[in-house]
Amino acid sequence: MINSQKILFSNELSQQRMAQAQKILGAKVISRIICFALFLLGADRKSISDLLKTPPGSIRSIIRAVFRGGLPAFEDRRRSISTFLPPQERRRLEVTVHIQEEGIIVDWGDTGQIKIPRQNRLQAKVILLTMLNNGLLNTREVAEALDISTAHVLNLARGLHTEDITFLIDKRQGQQQEYRFSPEVKAEVIQQFVLDVVVEGRTSGRLLSEHLQGRCKLSLSERSIRHHVKELGLARIKKSLPPLLAEVKKNFKN
Repeated sequence: MINSQKILFSNELSQQRMAQAQKILGAKVISRIICFALFLLGADRKSISDLLKTPPGSIRSIIRAVFRGGLPAFEDRRRSISTFLPPQERRRLEVTVHIQEEGIIVDWGDTGQIKIPRQNRLQAKVILLTMLNNGLLNTREVAEALDISTAHVLNLARGLHTEDITFLIDKRQGQQQEYRFSPEVKAEVIQQFVLDVVVEGRTSGRLLSEHLQGRCKLSLSERSIRHHVKELGLARIKKSLPPLLAEVKKNFKN
């Protein structure tokens, strides 16, 4: 038990220490600390009220708040962050990207999700590349979602950062692009797509471009191939085609 009657007090030291503490913690915080300390030392509420020139009701509120809320009760309640408690470790936002039949879903778990329709290609690029530039997604995730190479993703991300959304808009004329993809060319794209899925087990704009160049001497850009693969609906059968062919082959043997 502390016997405060045997303690020597210095009014001069008290004023110096109070002034120093108030500069750091503020006058209100110091007043609450003294109030609670006097209460612990056994002072009655009226004496504390007279000493601190604070209404008795406020003394009761301070003591009750400290017992209920702990250290933060000494602080100014208008503060958004406690300076008495150690900072809480911020949880990294976990973001995942799901590619589904109807489009792309960017998922934050319990927080929420963004659904991007499959036909909204530009919207998907803007959202995913913006998240990449802000460290919420990595290059590989964005490349898989957009079905483009990681090098192309990095180029688009830089362009979006420096030149805004206009950098992502395809400025080529659609008729010229369609002219190069005659029915014969489209037939070769479809044929190569099937070959890649069956033989390679996967396909992409880069692979199709390389294989068409080697097999048919067709020089087609990855971007144009991806556009027509999407327009022809081939992306929808990428996963379903191999098991269907295997089933047909099995039935044929039987």
